[in-house]
Amino acid sequence: MTGNVVVIVDPYSSGVALAAPLRRAGAVTLAVTSVPEPAPYFHAAFRPDDFAATYSERVGVPALVDALSAWRPTAVVAGSESGVELADTLARALTPDRANAAGLDGARRHKGAMMRAFAAAGLPAIRSVTAGDAGAIRRWIADQGLEGQDLVMKPVLAAGSEGLTLLPGGAGLDEALATSLAFTSALGVPTREVIVQERLHGPEYAVDTFTADGRHTVTNVCRYRKVPNGAHFAVYESMDFLPFDAPDNAELIAHVRAGLDALGVRFGFAHTEIMATADGPRIIETGVRLPGGGLPRACALANGESGIDRLVAYLSGGAPIRADYELRRAVRAVYFIASRAGTVTNTDAYRRIGALPSCRYLKVGVSDGDHVEQTSHLLSTLTLGWALLAHRDAGQIERDHRTLRRYESEVLVDSTANRGEWT
Repeated sequence: MTGNVVVIVDPYSSGVALAAPLRRAGAVTLAVTSVPEPAPYFHAAFRPDDFAATYSERVGVPALVDALSAWRPTAVVAGSESGVELADTLARALTPDRANAAGLDGARRHKGAMMRAFAAAGLPAIRSVTAGDAGAIRRWIADQGLEGQDLVMKPVLAAGSEGLTLLPGGAGLDEALATSLAFTSALGVPTREVIVQERLHGPEYAVDTFTADGRHTVTNVCRYRKVPNGAHFAVYESMDFLPFDAPDNAELIAHVRAGLDALGVRFGFAHTEIMATADGPRIIETGVRLPGGGLPRACALANGESGIDRLVAYLSGGAPIRADYELRRAVRAVYFIASRAGTVTNTDAYRRIGALPSCRYLKVGVSDGDHVEQTSHLLSTLTLGWALLAHRDAGQIERDHRTLRRYESEVLVDSTANRGEWT
């Protein structure tokens, strides 16, 4: 790979894992940080020493392009959601042969524009409206005949399921909208409008891809399990890695590839969440960046390689990248859940999870005396902690999953409303 120079925009979250394998393969890595700066959860893991130089968008895009041009970059990728739009802009200026299609930048970031791009390409899409006032939303509900139906609301530029709100029977619209419009995401972006959608039902999956020269290769397919937690209706409980040829995967994968084409994805990573409904697959959203939440680590454990490995292989000019993958072992990510807010104690119970036979990775994000929020979205989940279980015996994973939840039940959250109860 000698001679490659790779620009990574916002190397946060899973993006912190990009630089090291590229450097081991002989590439020079450059970091670019976008504005606004995201919350500490994202940028605290940034490792400046992994890069030959670090640049900021604060100097302006023209000056940034001039500075980066001197390095003669060979690829530009987004390290996290906050870097998607800037990575697109820089790639077109610096590496036009490895850039996504112009004119669709907004659709690769804005949830409403994304749904419109799917519909324009002829893909069945979730019925949606983007608006900043309740009147427009109510008119859309009437036009679509969705009165009395469950709806879902979320900020159009949020990430990690932040601000995801269920409106049962459409009730609570005004309150949910007011809350959303007062919300600034963990990416540092204030909410100016929301997307409201019909609520769909069916199993939910993640399909992760690496694209080169417009060819979409699949690195993993995972199935989510989500559970209600208090007022929150879709909290991550666990995620299983599936064989490439698992039942229904072919239809899901074909739909995801068509969605990536609709978004003009020509190069780089993507993480697509998709639901298998009674009417066929429906894409919930696509993040045109490396999947977060430790997924590349889990993917490499399950399949022997992740999208990061495929990027390195592609830039190295070796054998053609396979379009599929082979599941080598059962892998499940299990996410911790706090049922209420309060002060946490007995967190050593979490650490006992590390001794389970199938535990390959454990993150405990809290210590005794810390305040925890009720788990509501993926970012709050990852802040609390999670475990990665892997074994050639799927039954061992099932047993360890049950034991993990038993250990978790021994962690105490002391809340002001009801002190000393179990989580």
